[in-house]
Amino acid sequence: MESTEELKKMLERFYQGETTLEEEQMLKEYFSSATVPEEFIPDKELFQSFDEQGESIVVPDDLNQKIIATVDRLERSAVRTRRISVFTLSGLAAGLLVMIALYFFYIRVDQPDVLASGELTDTFTDPQDAYEEAKRTLAYVSVKLNRGTSEMEYVKHVSKVTVDPLKSLSRINKGNKELSLLGQLQRVDKIER
Repeated sequence: MESTEELKKMLERFYQGETTLEEEQMLKEYFSSATVPEEFIPDKELFQSFDEQGESIVVPDDLNQKIIATVDRLERSAVRTRRISVFTLSGLAAGLLVMIALYFFYIRVDQPDVLASGELTDTFTDPQDAYEEAKRTLAYVSVKLNRGTSEMEYVKHVSKVTVDPLKSLSRINKGNKELSLLGQLQRVDKIER
């Protein structure tokens, strides 16, 4: 290699899979030499491990189908997980409603005179006092409800955390399809030769 900058550029292209066979052979010859700058020692070890393996790795013909099947299976399981969480949350909401209904039924049973007479009586004589008490009670309920629903923010976070990795899987799937097309092109090229 003429300079370390040229070597760095060629290594970058090598790691991105953009080098030609001649360039890879040049890199292999360069790293088989005894003197290599210290910053390139990990690369030298990599190329030496290629030499130790001897023959090239044989990629199974059905590798693309296996990768696509795995990605599809993971996407289906992610959808199923989201459905389960929606069903779980709706079940929790239904349970909460049942608990509220039982609570109010228990209060009403605890006051037999209201049930027996069939009519409700005022607990306050002054309407302003009744208004203030109702306002205070509704504010209390609002605080408790907000505290309870604040826990649902974690559900949004969990949903975001599970969806973002799946987006990267779709990019892998796209790359895999492109590799599949490249493989088919190489097969056609072999047939033509």
